[in-house]
Amino acid sequence: MELFRALGALCEPPSEASDRLLGLLEIDASPREGEYERLFLFQLYPYASVYLGTEGKVGGEARDRIAGFWRALDLEPPPESDHLALMLGLHARLVELETTAKGDDPRAAWRHARQAWFWEHLASWLPVYLGRVAELGDKLYRSWARILLEALGGEAQTLDPPDRTALHLRESPALDDPRAAPDPGAGTALVDQLLAPVRTGFVLVASDLRRAAGDLELALRAGERRFVLEALIGQDASGTLSWLADFAAAQARAYDHPDLALFELAIGHWRKRALDSAALLTELAVDARGD
Repeated sequence: MELFRALGALCEPPSEASDRLLGLLEIDASPREGEYERLFLFQLYPYASVYLGTEGKVGGEARDRIAGFWRALDLEPPPESDHLALMLGLHARLVELETTAKGDDPRAAWRHARQAWFWEHLASWLPVYLGRVAELGDKLYRSWARILLEALGGEAQTLDPPDRTALHLRESPALDDPRAAPDPGAGTALVDQLLAPVRTGFVLVASDLRRAAGDLELALRAGERRFVLEALIGQDASGTLSWLADFAAAQARAYDHPDLALFELAIGHWRKRALDSAALLTELAVDARGD
């Protein structure tokens, strides 16, 4: 499936081949100076482990699990096996192997591999990720997100869904309630957890924190998201936690979009996790206010 390879190539740095790919995909937009860096290097990193790992960072157990799938296929996993371009390329290869397999048994085996890869490692996070790309990207990347979601939807209709949610999601813990933690550093732990999408149910990026600072009329400190979020909570814990609760609830509502209905097994998990986070953050905001 060359479509998946072409879409994967567009989440890599723009090159001379980008214009040709845009033409093939009928995307009527050109790469804007610095837009790739702004979107993929500073906002929405194109690595599955950021969204599926409990630490919300590149690498870790989520990447190891993805690399293990490559090894199960007798393939040597690349160092960045969870990069979206490589993941879409592997999916395209699985489609080809199934299509060209000789005999019913080999074809069924490749079909099973394709199905497992899709539901476990792609559909478990990409619909959520692409929703934020469509929200934050320019015309080119909004179009890219729409086409990729449509392509994934086609696969979802072709491949029978599993009986259970992806292991990535099933084994991920929700936000810890810092009120139940004996450690006085629990508040700091909460800040770290808020940046792990699989724990919160929502993807919180740098521009969201800038908006929060503006809405709450707080000073915006320069630095990484963790530092910025910690500074906002330090200035106004109740207001920041309440803002985050509203943000979580809004993301949960966004998961009700009809374009995501084909991925309901995973989306249902993300929705519940976001609603649970919204409820906890609301309680923490009230406690911080001292009512």
